[in-house]
Amino acid sequence: MPCGDLGAMAPCRRQSWSAPPLIHRCLRCVGLPLLALLLASCADRTAHGRERTVVIEHVTVLDGQGGAALDDRRVVVSGGRIVAVGASASGRLPRGAMIVDGTGKFLLPGFIDMHAHLLFPRCNPDGGAPRFDRALSEKALSAQLDFGITMVRSPATPTIEGLRLRDALNAGRVRGPRAMASAELMNDPTLSDAQLRQIVRDALPYRPDFFKVYARLRPEQVASVTDEAHRRHIPLIGHLQRTSWAQGVRLGVDHLAHSVDWSADSLPPDRRQTYLAAAKTRPGFRSRIDWLEAFDPNGADQTALIDDLARRRVSVDVTLIAYDAKFSPPDEARYRRNPHLRRFPELREDWSRCDDATADWTADDFRRWKAARPKLLAWIRRMSDGGVLLVTGTDLTNEWIAAGEGLHQEFELLAEAGVSPDRILRMTGADAAQALGRTDVGVVEAGRRADLVLLSADPRKRISNTRSIMWVMQGGRIVAKGAPR
Repeated sequence: MPCGDLGAMAPCRRQSWSAPPLIHRCLRCVGLPLLALLLASCADRTAHGRERTVVIEHVTVLDGQGGAALDDRRVVVSGGRIVAVGASASGRLPRGAMIVDGTGKFLLPGFIDMHAHLLFPRCNPDGGAPRFDRALSEKALSAQLDFGITMVRSPATPTIEGLRLRDALNAGRVRGPRAMASAELMNDPTLSDAQLRQIVRDALPYRPDFFKVYARLRPEQVASVTDEAHRRHIPLIGHLQRTSWAQGVRLGVDHLAHSVDWSADSLPPDRRQTYLAAAKTRPGFRSRIDWLEAFDPNGADQTALIDDLARRRVSVDVTLIAYDAKFSPPDEARYRRNPHLRRFPELREDWSRCDDATADWTADDFRRWKAARPKLLAWIRRMSDGGVLLVTGTDLTNEWIAAGEGLHQEFELLAEAGVSPDRILRMTGADAAQALGRTDVGVVEAGRRADLVLLSADPRKRISNTRSIMWVMQGGRIVAKGAPR
């Protein structure tokens, strides 16, 4: 095997080795591509079990901070961490290191999905409580890793079952991204201050990373949860509606989910009553069309909101794909016939039977949504230009979003909104890490975890090149090789 082979990460000193007969038989069974990955995985440890140092030479580093590319770099990985980033061919190579030739390749921090629910609920046609499918969820988590996603935030998780899955991921007992997760969301408008505070306290033994308030809570209820969570030094995520974004930010909500709040209070005053009247006759997701038609992304209230979000560094996970996929017409191929959903036939069946958000939409509804959609994109561009801490997310587990592939589709939607590739890479890199409160992920620099993605094509030229995956590294070890198909 040649020294410097990119796929196999060969040691820089050749060694003579003859495969035992059993391995010869395995080679015939599994084929060369899989064997190369197995050898790469095994080769990153020495004979004494210690992880071998890896040196990636002559690579272009896109460090996740959105600045200029670092050309012809040498990146040294040891002990699961990045230990050095410098000019190639500078200084001696670490003794016994494996050399990866990164010429013409691009090294990025592993992608971060800031809105990916860990557990998949299954269809319940009788309308009862959802049943969460652990096996299906683990399959989806594994797929995310194949697409270069090395960290996720799950913004609403069944407290006991979900946080145990988070712990299993972080301990390496389940293959997938490392995770941070919220306890179960709070959405009951009848709960008192004392009851909401008790829900927060009851979740503490399971060590939630966040709490989450949902669309039906009133401002005073959001205030109760915010205060109790902050007393425990735990940040709060808001999927808000009855409480507007502007109100939530003033109450101390740390992170906002999705692109807009769909609140009547966020519309121009002269449009609110018309929207509320329409919502009574067009309930459910059809009223989203009426809201977006009335929304003014350039209004004075929205300008003030952008300033407040930017000043307070409240993060917003945009999740454009959550709307684009959910509101896609039945004959639309991008989502409903996404080839990456072939791995999940049970989801296609569930979403067709139980979760088709547009089942009652008419042809005119689809036309109106398509006509209003540019306002949503314009609003994202305004927040980006206004310095809001935007981060990438998919709302995975929602209908027609393919695990892993969905984040790359989200990158493309952000580009369609006018967000630059450099900013998109920062959203899924340094900005996501900042929103998580993490200094060990999201950037290619010494001291951070060696969660890395090597690409064969430049994503700054075309954001879809984030799919040109050569390999994915997690904690200093190659965990996936080649672009998922």
